Amino acid sequence: MKSFPTVIMALLVASLGRAFAGDSPPGEFLVHEVKRESIPLTVSFAGTVSADKTLQLTAQMPGRVASIAGQEGDRFEAGSVLVELDDSALLARLEAALASRDAAAADIRNARVQLDRELYSPRSNSSGSAPGGMGMPAMVDQMFTNPMQNMMGMRNRGQERSSDLVGAETQLAQATTRLKSADANIREMQSLLRDTKGIAQFTGVIQKVYVEVGDTVQPGQPLLDFSESTALVVEADLPVRLSRTLKLGQSLNVAVGGDQVLQAPVSRVHPVADPRQNTVRIELSLPAGSGATPGQYVEIRVPDTAVGVPAQLTVPTSAIVHKGGLPLVYVIDREGKARLRVVRLGNAADHGMQVVLSGVNVGDRLVDQPPPGLRAGTQVISPAPPDTVPNAR
Repeated sequence: MKSFPTVIMALLVASLGRAFAGDSPPGEFLVHEVKRESIPLTVSFAGTVSADKTLQLTAQMPGRVASIAGQEGDRFEAGSVLVELDDSALLARLEAALASRDAAAADIRNARVQLDRELYSPRSNSSGSAPGGMGMPAMVDQMFTNPMQNMMGMRNRGQERSSDLVGAETQLAQATTRLKSADANIREMQSLLRDTKGIAQFTGVIQKVYVEVGDTVQPGQPLLDFSESTALVVEADLPVRLSRTLKLGQSLNVAVGGDQVLQAPVSRVHPVADPRQNTVRIELSLPAGSGATPGQYVEIRVPDTAVGVPAQLTVPTSAIVHKGGLPLVYVIDREGKARLRVVRLGNAADHGMQVVLSGVNVGDRLVDQPPPGLRAGTQVISPAPPDTVPNAR
């Protein structure tokens, strides 16, 4: 004789079967055969989400804070100016350096003209006429002074020409030196102007702000902390025994929040253990779009392969549907029709599988990923029918 709870369960399943029965047309469905699998025991550990890359922006020069990109928790794009110092004084110095360079360039042009004049039309060979016309001093030199010096042998034209060339070359060298000095000043001002802006090299989040607009800062003073938002990792401390079973690239289940479970590969296993806790820190790389935020606590599920666990019945998680608050599966009978059956679930296994404690047997064939409109009694056609005949239930 059946017990009272069993009778109630049978009636409930029968009523569900009638509720979802119908003359649905045959279709083509994915079919999964129930098997026993050795599912390793899964141990859960708490982990903390953090940014894979966290940096601190410090002042490179003294100045007054002119702007800040945002507040703690604000996101920014690559190329954004995170903090900017007042650069008005540097811009004025840069303008002065540019003017000095222009003046030095003009002096170089004039010195080259003078040098060319001394090379091809030296003043020592001039009869005394001044460039551009006859002046009174030049006329006196031409009529009296120069003839007298020539007659008495007091004038040395070669020495005069050499002296004029040296003077022109000296002027050119001095102008060139001034130009180089001006260029050096310009480069220095441009470098200092770059130091007034802290530019983000990647997209991220502001973690902490140390200053406010209007504050005066000194070189080396922290301005803000920021981290990369697109690359997140989970850090957790595992017993040494479990850490030895992990391999780089091995995926573990990470419960981020609610029912959201992600696959995260192991990116690092620290080589040194904590001698007091006998633990090893591991890091997992969260996939993009995980929705996690730095500082969040998550649950890491690590398989304990060292513990022997008997083989258990497993079904795909995608084959389980919930109706009336009960977990059910569509079992294919001997006639190839889908029949609803209530199952009792155990622990979740890896790779999208679920342990089933009762409700199905080895060899049962289930409809995997049943469509929302599937009804009990629908003729099921498998894409690749197995050789064996499904069990009748």
